[in-house]
Amino acid sequence: MVEEETEIEKAQKKRITVGLDEFDYHVVSKMAANRKLSLSEVVRTIVHQWIEDSPDLLKKNYGIVFKEVTDELLSEGYDTSLIIKELPNFFELVETISIDDLADYFKVDTKAIKKIVYTHGKEIKKLGLNLVLKNDIISKTSG
Repeated sequence: MVEEETEIEKAQKKRITVGLDEFDYHVVSKMAANRKLSLSEVVRTIVHQWIEDSPDLLKKNYGIVFKEVTDELLSEGYDTSLIIKELPNFFELVETISIDDLADYFKVDTKAIKKIVYTHGKEIKKLGLNLVLKNDIISKTSG
């Protein structure tokens, strides 16, 4: 099954171009065909998986610390208005969700979700969505 990208995911991706040798290209092409994905999605998945699985190598070989990268991205910001716009559609599918799961869905830190709920409640309500946050669980209410 091929999943469609949300507007959030499209907005958050940056484009780069890479060259692959014959062997690597052949392997990536087979991976894409077997999963019915694009070549770029396969390469993106490979890079993402390697980064997640290699925090020690990133720190040792490149001086990169996950926490620092997360904090840096949070300070640079994320598209709050896009997340707010997507929330009503998301909550048509679910009544209750943990902050961790919602942050994972939007590919942002949990602090970003909390900040949106705390500071943009009126704006979210104007979109017809009433949310309550209790014990790191966000619930949709009727009023």
